[in-house]
Amino acid sequence: VPEGAQRVSAQGQYLIPGLVDVHSNLLSDEHIADEYADEELALIAANGVLTIRDPIGKPELLVYRKQVDDGELFGPSLYVGSPQLVGIDYASVANSRVVATPFEAAAAVREFDAAGYDFINLAFGITADVYEGIVLTARGRLPVIGHVGPDVGLRRALESAQQIEHLDQYLEALMDENTAPTKGLSGVGVWALENWAEIEQLDTRRIEPVVRATVESEIWNTPTLAFLNSSFGTGRSDEEIEASIDYGFVSPSVREELLRDRDRFWSNPPEERFRMLYVELRNRIVLALHLAGGKLMTGSYSPKWLLLPGFTLHRELESLVAAGLPPFAALWAATRSPAAFLSWRGGGRTEFARVDSEGIRCETANTVEIDFGKIAVGKRADMVLLAASPLDDIRNTTLIEGVILRGRWFQRDELDEILERSAEVLSRAPLLAGS
Repeated sequence: VPEGAQRVSAQGQYLIPGLVDVHSNLLSDEHIADEYADEELALIAANGVLTIRDPIGKPELLVYRKQVDDGELFGPSLYVGSPQLVGIDYASVANSRVVATPFEAAAAVREFDAAGYDFINLAFGITADVYEGIVLTARGRLPVIGHVGPDVGLRRALESAQQIEHLDQYLEALMDENTAPTKGLSGVGVWALENWAEIEQLDTRRIEPVVRATVESEIWNTPTLAFLNSSFGTGRSDEEIEASIDYGFVSPSVREELLRDRDRFWSNPPEERFRMLYVELRNRIVLALHLAGGKLMTGSYSPKWLLLPGFTLHRELESLVAAGLPPFAALWAATRSPAAFLSWRGGGRTEFARVDSEGIRCETANTVEIDFGKIAVGKRADMVLLAASPLDDIRNTTLIEGVILRGRWFQRDELDEILERSAEVLSRAPLLAGS
């Protein structure tokens, strides 16, 4: 213990590792000016989320990553995905790069690797040949993460060891192989009303072999249950949204923009029985993955539909428990599991292939030291002190008494001051023109 170290009395309280959100975008990625990013990062850390991966990269995030690492910026440790690789029909997607051929895809991967991004992020419209170009070029350079489109399919994504977001193509994998393929409900498919009736044709007996193939592939899933289940399944009323804590952290113009897609979807939603089955099947897949030893990680998909970073990670923990996971397993998905996945960065550019709970097994049998995600001597001092046990009720992760961020203690009144300042600043941030 260093001389002069601060001693904190925590009798009767509970200490957990800092929480990790592997799919947390910032408002300043797209909707507000970059000058507000420091308040967003402070807001996230004040919620006990002490490591995030922002999958939709831009150069400014690389700067923030270094500033946080150097102690110049108060916020969570940052891992940054590349600009989204998209097909030609999605050129307007924010922070994206259109790749129409395997050669363009390979060039983009090499460029993003040289720029210092931590992952290659895939979005919409990627064709099978372009996907192969991405995966082959990224091998030995950067892990591939993101959406899985219908042209790629789940089997190819598993074979490529891609880290999969949102359970993309899992529902489609429950369709009988003899049935003509459709757009499905992954990604942009949820917007096609005619796709929803097909959910009643899915064969739940196929969950077991699909889950077994996932576990054998040793890949990670970020199901983002809180966002997808509530946004496209159960829905959130105007009253619920207005009563949420997130509501006061954005300006009216930003709020209107964030809720635009929500209002569009719910102006003519699918039938309730389809939506409830959507939620049920997604929950069943996640529980099956857990029971089979699959690798799950927590991601909020914030700030979509006014589910803001920091706050929504706690909702994701609740959603995992609602799906049937024990609280300990939900905590593991928010601490140890993502720490193992993200820690490839500290080990140099080795072959990224298979990962266990304690390190990354490469073809050379090397392992990467994991310096966060657990409370132990020699690990990074990122911890959250809670007033009640999250093993009794996962919602207790919100009862934060204090945060230790890289060894520095912030007690409850300091966290309240951070949140109050962030609310004051962000609620005045105007929507960027053209957002």
